[in-house]
Amino acid sequence: MEGIYYSALRPLIERKIKNRTCGAVGMTSSSTISLGFGIGWLHLHAKPDSPGLWWTDKASTTPPDSPSWEHHLKGAPAEKVIQQGADRVIEIHFASRSPYDAGGIRLIFEATGRNANVILIRQADNRILACLRKVLSGVNRFRSISPGVIYKSPPSSGFPPEQWGSEEVQKLFREDVTPQLLYRNLEGVGPVSAKSIIASAETVSETVKELGRRLTEGDFTPWQTEFGRVPAPLGNGQLIENPLAPPETKTTDKVKKEYRPSRTQLGTILKKRLSSEKKKVKSSQKSLDRLVSPDELRNWGNLILTCKKKLKKGMKKATLTDWQGTEITIKLKESLNPVENANKYFRKAGKVHLEKNRLEERILASLERTGYLENIRAQLETMSDEEVTKHLAKLGKPEKKVTGTPLEYILEGGWRCLVGRNAKQNDQLTFKIAGRDDIWLHARGVGGAHVILKRDGRADNPSVAVMTQAAHIAAKHSTTNGVVPVDWTFVKYVRRMKGGDPGQVVYVREKTLFAEA
Repeated sequence: MEGIYYSALRPLIERKIKNRTCGAVGMTSSSTISLGFGIGWLHLHAKPDSPGLWWTDKASTTPPDSPSWEHHLKGAPAEKVIQQGADRVIEIHFASRSPYDAGGIRLIFEATGRNANVILIRQADNRILACLRKVLSGVNRFRSISPGVIYKSPPSSGFPPEQWGSEEVQKLFREDVTPQLLYRNLEGVGPVSAKSIIASAETVSETVKELGRRLTEGDFTPWQTEFGRVPAPLGNGQLIENPLAPPETKTTDKVKKEYRPSRTQLGTILKKRLSSEKKKVKSSQKSLDRLVSPDELRNWGNLILTCKKKLKKGMKKATLTDWQGTEITIKLKESLNPVENANKYFRKAGKVHLEKNRLEERILASLERTGYLENIRAQLETMSDEEVTKHLAKLGKPEKKVTGTPLEYILEGGWRCLVGRNAKQNDQLTFKIAGRDDIWLHARGVGGAHVILKRDGRADNPSVAVMTQAAHIAAKHSTTNGVVPVDWTFVKYVRRMKGGDPGQVVYVREKTLFAEA
């Protein structure tokens, strides 16, 4: 969908949601943020190369990856919908719902092809609070998209509509006009609309001037159907009667699977477990093939005793001739004398059958587990959510002993700051070491360490300087760079995420600081 058609869609979206409160936020796919407004759902689909938006009466959603989406949008009233020029960038402005949101929040939908994204911004300072897809400086030199970074709009795609009637623009289209010339110079015009302008215009420059006037004044009569809907272009030049309807799936296309993280998680666990079991079978079979027969081991022991006068302690190996005249090289243990080495082989001969049985049982057990796991994977698509949950509980990672101690920093005024070194230690630090009234910090929306500011029986509260130091530590121990938003709250408001891995938590009553990583 091209920019000038988003210009026609913008008032339609605004009529749907203006002055309505966002009651729910979720994800209907890994690339789709969905907003519930009571009367229906607005879906912002930011999959690279196929972005779009649509409206549905109902939606089956899962919680967003970052709690920031719900924290800032749920309960916030939509004030207006605007477009950045005539480009494929739509902004939804929400009124503030907490002191932290002073000045309001902007939700920006960038439907810009392979760079498509959904970004949440604080209006007061243009600071990014959350984004669907991170874009770091190593990927895009013009701008970075990441929580904590100052938002920068994408560059304009050409002259804005209000300038299409100027002499500078008009002289570009007086002769030898090609579609490329149009969509490379006119903001919001793409290949489809460029071809339509050339095909329907007697004078391209006059048509461009008139089109610019209509876009500037918000007169979309040329795109209105007899039903009063705003159509949008398809690649073949046809029109969609209702562009806010969800995209139809052709019968020849593969039906898109429903986005269900628990099912995806179970599939990942099954894949890893099956790979592990196959490696166990392969390893055990190799060990089984390398087993030496008891008769051969006894033969080696007898040879060592027969030739013990030629051998001495400290030898690594010996090449001896057996009773058939064949030379045999036998490994020896340097710390043992010849008799002790011979006894070692006699003992080993008596245990070969035990080792063989152990390896065969291990192979059989792995093959049985492989069959069990393959059976679950075959039923995964038709399995109910309750069955998925049960299998996740059974196949989840076994509890491992946490080793080591958290990192410790001493801050201004003697305040003690503890930092988890890994996911298991994060879980232990927050729920076993920390007290209920200790302060918990974590970089927002990214992976990182749990940071605990210990009270240690102190009645006073930490100063701004101490909180700033603690936020800097949390930012430094996160997986992102630059200016990082760091949430803090009391430990008593932090709880484990239901069904999540160790270290995955949800929290409430948080406040946010910004710190340099």
